[in-house]
Amino acid sequence: MGRWVRIATTVLALTIAGAVVPAAEGAEPPVELRFTSQPKVAFSQGLTSASGTPGASAVAAWRVSRPAQVTAAALDSTGRVVRTLVEDLLVTDLHQVTWTFTDAAGKDVPEGDYTLRVEAVDSDGARDVEDYAMPLDRHTVIPLQGVVSGATYSASATMSIGPKTGVTPTSARFMVGDAYDDRCATSDPKAPGWGGRIQATFNVSDCGNANAFAGAMFDFTDRIGAKQQGYTALVPVRVVDRVAPTAKLDSSSTASQTLHLKRLGSYETTTTRFAVRDASAITSAGYEVRNGFGVLVATGPLAEAGALEADPLTRLFDLRWNGTRNDGTLAPAARYRVTTRFTDAAGYRATGPVVIVDLDATVPGTLAVRRVDGYRWEAVVTPKAGAGVTQVAVSTAAPDAEDPEPQALPYDGATGTYRAVLDLSDRPAGTYPIRALITRGTPPAATTFTTDDLEVVVEPDTAAPVVSPPVNTRIYLGFTQFYVPGTFAFSVSDQSAVRASDFLVTNAAGTVVDHKVADGGEGRTEFTWDGTGPDGARLPGGDYVVRTTFTDALGNATPASVTVRLDDTVPGTFALVASAENKFTFELTPTPGVTVRGAGIALVGSTCCSAAMARDAATGRYRITVDLSGRPAGSYRFASLVMRDTPGAADPYGFFWTDPITVTVSD
Repeated sequence: MGRWVRIATTVLALTIAGAVVPAAEGAEPPVELRFTSQPKVAFSQGLTSASGTPGASAVAAWRVSRPAQVTAAALDSTGRVVRTLVEDLLVTDLHQVTWTFTDAAGKDVPEGDYTLRVEAVDSDGARDVEDYAMPLDRHTVIPLQGVVSGATYSASATMSIGPKTGVTPTSARFMVGDAYDDRCATSDPKAPGWGGRIQATFNVSDCGNANAFAGAMFDFTDRIGAKQQGYTALVPVRVVDRVAPTAKLDSSSTASQTLHLKRLGSYETTTTRFAVRDASAITSAGYEVRNGFGVLVATGPLAEAGALEADPLTRLFDLRWNGTRNDGTLAPAARYRVTTRFTDAAGYRATGPVVIVDLDATVPGTLAVRRVDGYRWEAVVTPKAGAGVTQVAVSTAAPDAEDPEPQALPYDGATGTYRAVLDLSDRPAGTYPIRALITRGTPPAATTFTTDDLEVVVEPDTAAPVVSPPVNTRIYLGFTQFYVPGTFAFSVSDQSAVRASDFLVTNAAGTVVDHKVADGGEGRTEFTWDGTGPDGARLPGGDYVVRTTFTDALGNATPASVTVRLDDTVPGTFALVASAENKFTFELTPTPGVTVRGAGIALVGSTCCSAAMARDAATGRYRITVDLSGRPAGSYRFASLVMRDTPGAADPYGFFWTDPITVTVSD
């Protein structure tokens, strides 16, 4: 179809008087035009419109290889220009035009074969002309066959389409619905059969009771070989629901369930869910519960729980039976048979699968409480043997209130009970309920039984804080001039919040009086002290008393003190005992009464020469020889790190650095 007309005087060699003159070097190639869309037949009677709206249009898109002035005109079969769509338009790359098959006066052109002729002229005068077919069909439609306007369908429908001249269907799907994009029933894709006819019989029961339309969506090949999608005109039909619902258990439910007591006089509630599919609304959904003798125990409605997102025609219904009769009384522990029935808007009914429910009236444990003091109570839960108890907690929240953090009770293997002491010191004086939450089984099948409430009493806070002194009572030297700081914690219990006064140190000699070693404050029950006095210097060894007072919110006060011994014993004597040819022997002699666990040596200010010292079993001394041969001449300082027992301190072992010893290395 394409027709080339090239005039490229700027790039062709010129012949003058028999001589050939070459074109200028580096000249740009002439413009080339290529269509990027495919021609196809345009149909004006709605054949290719899902909405069925009449009207025809054709789109042509192209690309130019270099900027060019473009003119595009529609020609009839005789070559006459019917309409110019683009004239002398500068196109640099891609462009497209749409023609609605009207002439220059805006009137519809008759059916026939039309051609879009596109001419591109570049800046060098080179020209490229290409033709694009635009056939127009103003009469062809594909009717839907086998369907009469106003026909009524219930379970299935049969429809077909056939070929027409210039339209050859290659596959089709048939539908019923409000529109092509709003379908309630659609057939599988069907291929042509005898004579090119395509037919399908498909289920339309999902449409329920509705006034709708029938139609066919099909792929076809037009008379110039282009592949298109077509639609038949929609035909009004009616669909009636004559299909009963189908009911099954939802995938989240099982056909049997055991309901345990959740508290005395109250069972848990079933969690069984049914999935019911029907095109019409479910107008009634109910259940019946019968005992092993077939006697009716309870009836009630099922609770609708919405529809499946993947299939809106499937609705969910919950069976919520809590083990009671219709009069509200508790049914006895036994096995029960539950049946369900579902009725749709057309009056069709279906029954769901039978569900077996066992009622278990076992009380899994009992709660007892014992007063410890004015604000503490011990809670004890004794589980019933064989009840499957896996954990227990207690709650002191108000009746029927949700407790976000009930207190867990640990299991005591010696007594076979769950027990713990509850501290209610943060509660005002008064009476509070307490209940046990007894869990049976493990998630996701775990269930919880709640005992009846007991009462615990919080008495008014009239007692002073109960204080126990720190366990540790000593601090030791870490260097000859410094103690290793120690932290001393009092054990304080009280019904209300407690504040400590400043921690003050005094010694028996009277050389230190009320020296503050730590600030007091709300909730402060410990202090850290490094053994220094008011001037910041290390205090001499000896006993020092650290005093404070713990006062609760109601003003009840308890003085407290601890005697802290500052142990200034140097755990060993470090000495240079021999030297020769830059080899130096060091010895650590433990102080009598001090248990030394080990000793090492290190070069001060360097990672060099660190090593453990060997213990002489005969003398109990630690010795090492350090060879500094090959090191630069000069002075070197060595210290020993001593590991010792520290009885009475927070840690059983401590470390002490001796004063360094200086040695000289000669050339």
